[in-house]
Amino acid sequence: MRRWPPSTSIQRWLGAALLALVSAAAAYAGIGLYAVFAVAPEQWLIDLALYGRVILFLALLVLAGALTYRVAAAFTLSYDLDRNGLYINWLGNRAVVPLDQILHLDIGLGAAAQGWNPLNAIGYYAGQRSLDDGRLAHRFATAPNTRALIIHTSTALYAISPKDTEAFVQDLEQRRNLGAAKSLASTVEPGRMFLYAFWHDPIVRRLLLMAFVINLLVMGLLAARYNDLALIIQMRYNATGDVVAMLPRHEALFMPFAAFLLSLVNMVLGLLLYRSQMLGARLLQAASVLVQILFGIAVITVLR
Repeated sequence: MRRWPPSTSIQRWLGAALLALVSAAAAYAGIGLYAVFAVAPEQWLIDLALYGRVILFLALLVLAGALTYRVAAAFTLSYDLDRNGLYINWLGNRAVVPLDQILHLDIGLGAAAQGWNPLNAIGYYAGQRSLDDGRLAHRFATAPNTRALIIHTSTALYAISPKDTEAFVQDLEQRRNLGAAKSLASTVEPGRMFLYAFWHDPIVRRLLLMAFVINLLVMGLLAARYNDLALIIQMRYNATGDVVAMLPRHEALFMPFAAFLLSLVNMVLGLLLYRSQMLGARLLQAASVLVQILFGIAVITVLR
């Protein structure tokens, strides 16, 4: 097996610079929020302005996480060849393209080069999308769509960018002419840390987005009404609906936070289970949506 590095690209360093900038902004926003919440809970000044700062901080954290993945993937991208297949590696993941399934090679995506999300070009050119002919297009390249080497199969195409394209093509064709020693399946083998299939599952992505949006809406509602609450509020009820505990109003803030933590736990469990129990991983994310709804109802009850 021979390993081919990707062509050099300034995008990797631009992605790293952008990651450093976003991380610094997230740290600055986090330090400001720490100063707000470092005092006693009774002195917290909760309002929509603070809620906006929290949203900004969370957005910067999510962006920093996405950039970390893309930059790390760009610096670990490589292509392996043996007589059976082409193997595209990044961050412990591996896409397998059987050589006996390759129909032909091209330079540039042609008409399929249009319509890609520009954010998918940060660090390197990555992502997948459906084509008009029913195939999937996968990008794992440091070169733009017009200069990438395109591997065509009957079900997909792969945009890659080996450092020495001409030598790579010669090596690939020689191995194809030898014939496969064993049959491979076209697949993506996920790594242990970053599960490619989990994040690209449309059901999982929708459920994660729903849970996150509901949590943010509940936090926003609580922030908008927080100053209207009495200092001591009714928080616990028995089976008959009678109040059994009066607690400081800041206790209400921990309900959406607890719901967020539960959703985070379900997401991590889903990542661990997805390879062996895809349905179970999806059900965990559906449970996260239900948790957010139930905690949202609890918050609305407190605000009544």
